[in-house]
Amino acid sequence: MNTKDAKNAKIIGIGGEGIKTIDSILDKVKGNMDFEKININQDVDKEYVRNLLDGVEILILTYSSEDKRAKEIVKAISYMAGERRVLSIGLDTSSTENKDELGLNREFKLFEDNFEKVLNLINMIIESISYSCMINIDLTDLKEVLAADKGIKYSYEEFDKNKGIDEIVQNLVNNLDQIGNELLGKKAILFVDMDNNYCEHETILVNLNEIITKIEELSENTYEMIFSLYIKEKSEGKIRFGLIYN
Repeated sequence: MNTKDAKNAKIIGIGGEGIKTIDSILDKVKGNMDFEKININQDVDKEYVRNLLDGVEILILTYSSEDKRAKEIVKAISYMAGERRVLSIGLDTSSTENKDELGLNREFKLFEDNFEKVLNLINMIIESISYSCMINIDLTDLKEVLAADKGIKYSYEEFDKNKGIDEIVQNLVNNLDQIGNELLGKKAILFVDMDNNYCEHETILVNLNEIITKIEELSENTYEMIFSLYIKEKSEGKIRFGLIYN
């Protein structure tokens, strides 16, 4: 992994719950992100935050919105992230609704039943802009979808070689979760990563075009849909999809 891949994203655990989340997922994200832990008793001044954000394009913050001090720190960091045009994503472990504006571009609620789904999707988002991605996308595309004022729908699914295109599409579309009540209906991103022995590279591009067409046919709105493709040196013969639209 080159310098661009290693330094463009950071995940920060804030407060007791945020640090606990970091500790539980560290082995799954440390290849894609740098990480930090912030105790609620720390002095989080502007110089400290500037150093945290140095070289960062995507920032992930984990916390509980029930922790008032943690929310203050999230606000301080997300404000400066916004000034630097860093894409900021919050992972809130609280089961209660957070009515405070934290200044984040997008917030996901983390529950036991969606924990792996959200984490896998976050990894795909970060990998999609890396130089190691065979077909990557631009950070501005991520911002256009994730940082919109309205809601989003998202899904993540994994398949082996015996799954047909229709089944893949149905699983992706039928298992969408939604954040927010209203959608813009403008843009969608399909994140794809597959093992290098899943199929011939020429075949996957043809199949992806068909998958995108079928997703568009099932969508309520007419979206501009783009995709990323990451081919990994694995021998499991699997393909993984993440789908987000606004």
